[in-house]
Amino acid sequence: MEPQVDEDIDKGSKASADDIKFDAVVGELEDMLMDPYFNELHDSYLSKHCKEFTDDEENKLVYTEIFQEYVKLVERFIEKRLRARLEWFSMAAFLQMIKGRKESLEGDVFDVLGSLADFDAFKDLMLSYKQEQEGTSIDLSGLLSVHGAGQ
Repeated sequence: MEPQVDEDIDKGSKASADDIKFDAVVGELEDMLMDPYFNELHDSYLSKHCKEFTDDEENKLVYTEIFQEYVKLVERFIEKRLRARLEWFSMAAFLQMIKGRKESLEGDVFDVLGSLADFDAFKDLMLSYKQEQEGTSIDLSGLLSVHGAGQ
């Protein structure tokens, strides 16, 4: 079922219908990021492969294989979920919508999508996850403090 487009919207404004569809897809992707099944799938994959990664400038051949497998895994999950919830969904059309909105692509949804298209972002994700698992990430929480007004 396609999202309803308010009849008050100017019929000549294709952008408005596209905006509604884009927002519907992004909303579903945001929900997906909070889905325990997706998080388990994602964390399990990162946990299984993060030990392979080192913070060296030179990349190992195995990184490419792990990256390609990750891309396929996440893309399959995303496409299956979106097609189940938005029967009109087309990945090709969504990718076209993204190209026209590069300036507004911020947040966790686009970080995940970026990790599918950018090997360096994926490697950073793996290294960050590895540091978290090993307890070697930097904890900045002690640097924040809240003071009442007038203090």
